[in-house]
Amino acid sequence: MPEKLIKRNIEDSLLETLSDTPIAVVQGARQVGKSTLTSMIADKLDCRQLTFDNPDILLAAMNDPVNFVNQYPDGLLILDEVQLYPDILRIIKLSVDQRRQPGRFLLTGSADLLHISKANESLAGRAETIKLFPFSRGEMNGTKEDFITDILSGHVIGRLSEFTPLTRKDYAELIDYGGFPAILDRNARRRDAYFRNYLPRVLDHDAIVISNLSHTDKLSKLFSIISAETSGIFIQANIARKVGIPESSIGGYIKLLQDLHLIHMLSAWGRNLAKRAVSRPKISVLDTGVACNVNGTHHEFLADISGGSAFGPLLETFVTNELLKQQTWSDAGHSLFHYRDRENREVDIIAELPDGRIIALEVKAAASISRRDFIGINYIRGLLGERFCCGIVLYTGVEAQQFGDRMFFAPISTIWR
Repeated sequence: MPEKLIKRNIEDSLLETLSDTPIAVVQGARQVGKSTLTSMIADKLDCRQLTFDNPDILLAAMNDPVNFVNQYPDGLLILDEVQLYPDILRIIKLSVDQRRQPGRFLLTGSADLLHISKANESLAGRAETIKLFPFSRGEMNGTKEDFITDILSGHVIGRLSEFTPLTRKDYAELIDYGGFPAILDRNARRRDAYFRNYLPRVLDHDAIVISNLSHTDKLSKLFSIISAETSGIFIQANIARKVGIPESSIGGYIKLLQDLHLIHMLSAWGRNLAKRAVSRPKISVLDTGVACNVNGTHHEFLADISGGSAFGPLLETFVTNELLKQQTWSDAGHSLFHYRDRENREVDIIAELPDGRIIALEVKAAASISRRDFIGINYIRGLLGERFCCGIVLYTGVEAQQFGDRMFFAPISTIWR
């Protein structure tokens, strides 16, 4: 069945970038829909679209890069999978410097073009990068969700009576499903088959193409460990020991998985405010569907209470990922962090606004609420005073209520409904 054409919520931002910036760069994991997105852009603009996945196109670029880059001077040249020939970035930079006008190049990459070892040009001052994630829940539902902006508008409770409540089973299915476009119409068996073929392509092929690291054969084990411990505090020595890579080297392999858009780090917040705050980031997979496949942890297991130990971290990762997706198009410019201190007070997600205000979000797998769920949020509220905008415990229950001064609880589905 052909892939469904679903409007991506960053499309408007991408068109805006092309209206005033010479180079737009769309980066994301393989098969998240970069080529489909650029094809949608191509339908709206005068352009020529080429991909370096095509060996003939790649050979032409390598043989005569200057004429290749300047082949469509009066329109937009779209180049897909640029990480396969990063030297082209230098030629693109020279072309833009000779004729600087908006909307000249749209580049896509399945690896971070600014950090891969074989790239020699950052395109600083000439390019704007937009990250493309797997589908968000809002995109699948045909909406442009923006939870942080909704909170700032006073819509914490929302219009919940209009929606069917979700159960633990529903959330387990969403976690297992993930957001890759190619799996939209696949059953569980075919989704597993897709990921069994997807990961080796990325870890055994793409990683070698873009990296000079010695032990890329250990990437699969490293990714499996991160998938099993998703949303955990990143302790470099522990992961290095489990993978069998020297601690002094493990950082390069973690960075490679980040550059391949398979994992992300959620930085710690609060070091300047709370002296006892822990400074280590959290490390997570960027798609829970991939993690479930790697772990063999599917929704039937997660939906059962016996799967609780796996369900909680995967649920937190799922929520964090949805908010990371929304961040790319949110009207409320904000940064995302986590908080934990040496007294084990923690808040799963901290959204910091440009003016310094904070929104604190806690994710709970339970379908009921207790006072203990607000310990971390309450501490942050006392620490910040008026800078504390609000705190919300997101849980698998169905009610949404206020729980004190600027504190609420609400169903997890509130973030995209």
